[in-house]
Amino acid sequence: MKRTLIIGTRSSKLAIWQALYVKSFLLDNFSDIAVEIKEIQTTGDKNLHDPIGSFGGKGIFLKEIEDALLSKEIDLAVHSYKDVPTEIPSGLEIITASNREDPRDVLVSRDNIELSKFSENSKIGTGSLRRTEQLKALKADIKVVPIRGNVDTRINKVFSKEYDGVVLAYAGIKRLDLEQNISQIFSVEEIVPSPLQGFVAVEAMQDTDLAKYFHNFSDEKSLIISNYERRFLKDLELNCDFPAGFCFQILKDKFRFNYFLKGSKKTIKEAVEFNYSDLNKNYSEMLKKLFPAI
Repeated sequence: MKRTLIIGTRSSKLAIWQALYVKSFLLDNFSDIAVEIKEIQTTGDKNLHDPIGSFGGKGIFLKEIEDALLSKEIDLAVHSYKDVPTEIPSGLEIITASNREDPRDVLVSRDNIELSKFSENSKIGTGSLRRTEQLKALKADIKVVPIRGNVDTRINKVFSKEYDGVVLAYAGIKRLDLEQNISQIFSVEEIVPSPLQGFVAVEAMQDTDLAKYFHNFSDEKSLIISNYERRFLKDLELNCDFPAGFCFQILKDKFRFNYFLKGSKKTIKEAVEFNYSDLNKNYSEMLKKLFPAI
């Protein structure tokens, strides 16, 4: 008899894509299991109006799914890794992360124009303080205003003329085959991405054997990157109050950190490139620069 694994996920199109991605991997690699998907509505899905930081921060997209894990209603939870708080409930663990999709941010605009061509007081939607601060630095005369909702909802708000443009993660756009809507792709120097943007995380109970199914789910480079970007969040103890970006890239035989932080004392936006042997040294130096800003 096949072992049945139940994956818990949010019900948005992107969340379902991610759950199906994990399901396909499991079915393609293991003939002795069956996989089901259970859609779960989270607090973040129920409240689409208030700013995320005002009623729980990043965890609002996970709580009900993690509760289902703890009560053993599901076996696995699949998340956008950037939505996972640094502290997760006792008894749970992230057992793997996917290879990374493109981590950059993109602009979707109604007239298919780039940010530099926007007229004064054009309204740009984003739910991210990180994007807000960096957009203002790129073009000071636009209005950056909050927006909530899933990827297609936000894009529709542009074409219904509610917004002149929205900034979204390239990864979600690519996964939903919506690339025809992109007006501009921001480099990681222009807008430093969110830590873990583009990764899919798989969460499970600590006392299970489920990690054995994911040994080949991602490559070594992706694991190095996801581990360091998660470490960045933990080491700085960052929450939604601080606009922060961190993108770790492997470029041939070198590593590169792009990082951004608008703290209570100063704003820092820099990049550093180095050899593999200097990884920990350069990471530590970056943290030393960032701590005085908080």
